[in-house]
This record gives sequence, structure tokens and C-alpha cells, in this order.
Amino acid sequence: MKTSTKRRTLNQIAVTAATAACLVPLTTAQASAGEAPKGATSTSSAGTTDGRPAASASPKAYVAWLEAKAASGDAGASEVEKQFKALPAEKQEKYLDYINDPSHARAFTEALNGKGEFRAERANGDVVIERESDSSASNQTGGIQSLGAQSGSMWATHSVTVKYLGVKATKVTIKTSYYVRGTDTVKVYPGSAWHQNLIPGTDLSNGVVDEWISAEPADNAHSQTVWKFEWWTGIEDTGRHRVWADYSGYKGGYLKVNE
Repeated sequence: MKTSTKRRTLNQIAVTAATAACLVPLTTAQASAGEAPKGATSTSSAGTTDGRPAASASPKAYVAWLEAKAASGDAGASEVEKQFKALPAEKQEKYLDYINDPSHARAFTEALNGKGEFRAERANGDVVIERESDSSASNQTGGIQSLGAQSGSMWATHSVTVKYLGVKATKVTIKTSYYVRGTDTVKVYPGSAWHQNLIPGTDLSNGVVDEWISAEPADNAHSQTVWKFEWWTGIEDTGRHRVWADYSGYKGGYLKVNE
């Protein structure tokens, strides 16, 4: 694994780029369809103060930045503003220290790649990274055998969320949509990806979402994209995000190093 001043591995950045609690509340319809919440867009901020973005140089500046985003229609910013304001003054300062320190990105580990733990902590539990998944199958009754006897469209999502002192600052989600006939995956629809990123001075974006069906016997529908996270310092990090599923629903997913 190689590291330079211009690029770090996802093991360094997924805590800020990543990740079924949402940054903003989903409507019932959104939750049942695995849809992106309102305001799930990339975030950037210009200008720095004392080596950090002006918008996160002080609690007052950060609240003003969040209020501006909320006024523009970002419901996630409104929720984070409430969570941030609820912190004591000393923890608000600590929160800003965390989101302005890229070293906390090392919190993301392979334990969150879909094969191990659903949660990892750092900084004595102040920084929490959680992996979440959801699928249309989780909203159906009757179990896998019942699902296997049906035909129809299905979906599944994989997300990674990062919280600082309990405040949900960043989340990325990848979704696969597909059609099954019995236990066979017969068609995969265009995949999708969305995010919430409320760290000033950073920009989070993703490339094209690819989709395919894996060969038998797996017969899974896959969706994949590459996230790019850019810091105001000029550091740029990338990572691959994938989810796969079959007639029974979500099967696995990961967000990991793009070597």
C-alpha cells in the first residue's frame, strides 16, 4: 500500500468519506425503497483560517455554515446543526478539532468491509464508524423460502456512516436494483450512489456506478462506484464501494482501498 502527500488510502479517509440510520430522516416511502434522502449532495467550502477552513474555524462559523446549507434545502445540515448545538461548548470545539484532523480517517478498518464488525471506534469512542445495510427483502414477510417462490424487482444498499461525538457528519451509500425470478437473478437495473458530507473545506463525489450479475452459483446483482474525497490541503483520497444481493436480499458490501 503506497501513500503520498497527495493521496492516502481509504483506510485513512473512510472515517470522513463514509456510511440504517441516516444523516437526515427518511420518509416512509424513501425508507421502503432505499432512496437517497433530500440534500444528499457533495460538499465544499473555500477559504481557510489558521490552517483550517473558515467555516469550521469556530462553533459560531460552523453553525452559520450549516444554517446556510439548511436554508438552501439540505435537510441533513439542519439535523447536524441541532446535534452540534446540543453539545457542550468544550465538545463543540473538540468536534471541530476532529473534523479538521485527517489523521482520524485511519479509523476505518477492514472490519467494516462486510465480513466482520459493524462498528469501529477511535479517540476513546469519540469517533464512531458504522456499517449498515438494508434491502427490500427486509420489508417482506415469509422468509427466504417465500421470497424464492416469487418474481419481481428488488434492491439492497450498503452504507458507511461516521459520527464525531455522536454527530453524524458523513455518510456514503451504494444501491443495487435488480429483478429476480424464483431464486434466479435475471436482470440488474442501473445502480445508484449518494452521500451526505457536512465537513467544510472538503469535497466528496463519486464516479460512474457500474452494475452486473455475477456468474452462477452466486448469481448476485452487484453495484459499484469509486468515491473521491478531497481535502482543502490538496490531499485526495479514493476508495471502491460495492454492494451485492440476490433473491434473499442483501448479501454483502464493502468500502475499501483503491490501490
